[in-house]
Amino acid sequence: MKKYLWMLVCVALSPCHAQETGTDSASARYADVVDRYEQELGKLVQQREDSNEEFQKNPEQTKLNPYFYRLLTPAVYYGRSTHQMMGLNWADTTDELYQQSPILNVTEATDYVLASLYARQPNLVSWTETMLKSQTAIRQDVKAKVKVVEPKLSDKAVTVDLGSDVPDNVAIVAKKPNFWKLRGSTSLQFTQSYFSDNWYQGGEKNYSGLGMVTLEANYDNKQKVQWDNKLELQLGFQTAQSDTCHTFRVTNNLLRLTSKIGYKAAKNWFYTAQAMAYTQLYPNYEKNSNRVIADFTSPFYFNLSVGIDYKLKKEKYELSVYLSPVAYNMCWVDRYKYDIRPRYGMEQHDDGTYKATYHKYGPSVTVNSRVRIMKNVNWTSRFYVFGNIFDNKQDMYVNIEWENTLDFTINKYLSAKFFFYPKFDNSSEKYKKGRHYFMLKEWLSLGLNYTF
Repeated sequence: MKKYLWMLVCVALSPCHAQETGTDSASARYADVVDRYEQELGKLVQQREDSNEEFQKNPEQTKLNPYFYRLLTPAVYYGRSTHQMMGLNWADTTDELYQQSPILNVTEATDYVLASLYARQPNLVSWTETMLKSQTAIRQDVKAKVKVVEPKLSDKAVTVDLGSDVPDNVAIVAKKPNFWKLRGSTSLQFTQSYFSDNWYQGGEKNYSGLGMVTLEANYDNKQKVQWDNKLELQLGFQTAQSDTCHTFRVTNNLLRLTSKIGYKAAKNWFYTAQAMAYTQLYPNYEKNSNRVIADFTSPFYFNLSVGIDYKLKKEKYELSVYLSPVAYNMCWVDRYKYDIRPRYGMEQHDDGTYKATYHKYGPSVTVNSRVRIMKNVNWTSRFYVFGNIFDNKQDMYVNIEWENTLDFTINKYLSAKFFFYPKFDNSSEKYKKGRHYFMLKEWLSLGLNYTF
């Protein structure tokens, strides 16, 4: 770089150049270019020597003159310099140009120095202007018009003259940010249902009606803490033509509350504690009998666990993978007079009666996801696994559930739903005898839907 700079300076000050111009004023102008260049370098050196405090007091001194940039680059062929020398008599107009604009005088003088270099030492010029610009080292001015949008701070802004007294109607109200996000959905569906013969709550294939409500209240302070709460209610009935004791039978019957609080450990990872409780809303009877096989809090399930949660939220999908190495699972059946406790895997006392509760410990996995498959089709899934591998005194208990709901939105109020729910549960004494652990539930519905 230095050799190019000194070469340009020598070209500008060489006696032969002064003779070619034919005037002493031309030499003085070339010398003026060099003087200005040296002044700019002197400013730069002085700024580096100044203390940081002085540098901060005079930030405007850091601006360098941009009109010398062609003297600071390697030897480059600039088309403007050649066109300038060939297009007009520069020596006759320089004095007038200098009077009008000293900067223009510097630019013209620099063009002359470069044109002389091209003519006398072309072997030193190895770059073109296009090659220099391709290095992205030269600033390119943005010519597109920038649209400035002023932020709207208030819908009811009051103009206040700060130079006078503040009007009485102006009040400053400080509001805390709302970290809660509430959402929910309700639907009333007409369904076609299918139940395997060994479905743990009973049921039969038929047409039915189904009502569902889902409410969510989620807290996120955008820093460390997230708290998700979800309440689900489902209640469905079907006509019971083959049941001599009941006109309608219960198909869907769920009341479930899930609460999960997490503290951020790393990106998308949270230390998490989760509590889940669920039961059913309405009694369910055995076919052709008044014997209750399920009722409110019979059974009642409660799961408490701690672990780590991976959360990912994008425009088209949400994912939560909750891994718990230690989980507590409890089931309580409060209908002793109907003798339904063996159905839900309760252990026997020494006198032959069955216990009202069981307690199991082991790891669990919960995966919740929402996927927008296309504009009007959404898939919601819940996958849950629990096993009591920590209970040495009890038989191995495994519970696997996979709930899938496909929502086909017709418009804001009409939708179709397809529900598919396979389940593996080896807790029931009845199912243990026949080894029928796998169960299946499915229904297809069309009806009203509203989301808020």
